[in-house]
Amino acid sequence: MDITVATGDFRQFETDAILIPVLEDDIHNELLLAADAALEGRMQSFLNLGDFKGKPKTTSVLYTDGGITAPRVILVGLGMYAELNAEKVRQVSGHTARMARDMGLKSIAVPLPPETQDDWTQAAVEASLLSLYEFKQHKTQKEDDDGESKSLDSLTILVGSDIEKNSIERLVTRGETIANGTILARNLSNQPSNHLTPTLLAEKAEKVAETTGLSCTIFDKATLEEKGFRTLLAVSQGSAEEPRFIILEYTPEGDAQDTVALVGKGITFDTGGISLKSGKGMDEMKHDMSGAAAVLGAMQVIGNLKPDVRVIGIVAASENMPGSTAIKPGDVVTSYGGKTIEIMNTDAEGRLILADALGWTAQYEPNGVVDLATLTGAVITCLGHIAAGAMGTDDALMERIKKAAEKTHERVWELPLWDDYDEGVKSKVADVQNIGDGTAGTLAGAAFLKKFAEGYPWVHLDIAGTAWGMKGSTYIPEGATGYGVRLLVQLVEDW
Repeated sequence: MDITVATGDFRQFETDAILIPVLEDDIHNELLLAADAALEGRMQSFLNLGDFKGKPKTTSVLYTDGGITAPRVILVGLGMYAELNAEKVRQVSGHTARMARDMGLKSIAVPLPPETQDDWTQAAVEASLLSLYEFKQHKTQKEDDDGESKSLDSLTILVGSDIEKNSIERLVTRGETIANGTILARNLSNQPSNHLTPTLLAEKAEKVAETTGLSCTIFDKATLEEKGFRTLLAVSQGSAEEPRFIILEYTPEGDAQDTVALVGKGITFDTGGISLKSGKGMDEMKHDMSGAAAVLGAMQVIGNLKPDVRVIGIVAASENMPGSTAIKPGDVVTSYGGKTIEIMNTDAEGRLILADALGWTAQYEPNGVVDLATLTGAVITCLGHIAAGAMGTDDALMERIKKAAEKTHERVWELPLWDDYDEGVKSKVADVQNIGDGTAGTLAGAAFLKKFAEGYPWVHLDIAGTAWGMKGSTYIPEGATGYGVRLLVQLVEDW
């Protein structure tokens, strides 16, 4: 969908429908009064019926019969002004965009209410685009169940002056940029594993770098062997697909700035290895690279927005397969940093590849490191599909992430990472083992990772419950959510 900004009177604007936002406690706003005058009192007569009260995510369609240029006016309820915030604007905007598409409309226009705040405008743009997302790449028939292919092609935001137009256009561009990064993450995560191997994921990263001016370095298997990425290689050795290690770098102009590193787990398919998963739901393991997808999506946005902080995006990519050469329970491997790891369960593979990635990250002397991983099913038991589990070693970094999550509504909930949990990952034959004692699985995963995230502030986000399967949001569809892109971008920009 194309989003543009224009000046002019909404009553003379050519479009399939004019959308008028209405507050529950301002049911007779100036836009409604203007529409009522053009419609010779029919708007007021409709409102007097009391069918539409401006409650959130409610809509009513009125046909103009030539009273104004557009054939329809759609009233969109926002709720009470005091309760309105960016997330509620996202929910309303997502609902309305889907409704307009499902009605078969091709174009809509929205006169901007005078009380609109900048973050609300950006939120509306993001949610409108994200709500219309569909993954149909592999469908040969693009039509819906009724045989029609419905698409909302354009949204025009109408403002009163050229000065206002310039300001709103900047917000639109920013919202589109962030939405596009989220859509990239969704597309990557939704892609079947035979269409997104570690090699193909690395190629996607190279394209992101090429289009945004980021620097990109890819380590192939030979380079990984040379540099000593032994745990990443161990996870991949049961697969015919070679692993890849991806480094994207954004460096702003000017004097040296703080460095933030974003690290993503990129298991492009996870069978569990020798510790084989059950067949039910295994198809969803194409999403096991959602942390990597979020990092690539965020780096695309960062490359376009160009914040004043250095950002390193790191992805460790592999398959986890049960081939004849696969690692086995009881094996001992040595990480990039030199620590030895006893493999107690080959289905705890994400933390293994992150061990190498986090060890590598130390060389950048980062001021903050955030890793994102679909690490444990236990986090879903704890938090459902509402929030990611957040654990880390630095309170200041944790607070930054919480504030960014509050703004973007990509929720996190801090879990304790006390030293007591270290006992669960102690090994009798190596420095550490890759699973805990059977309790607090999410904390055991974080306690393991903590051993390798040394020398810098670090927070781990377990996104197993938020990367896909979220419900109840108008701008998040079935399948991959793209969780983490907006959160990471906000974190970097607020740095």
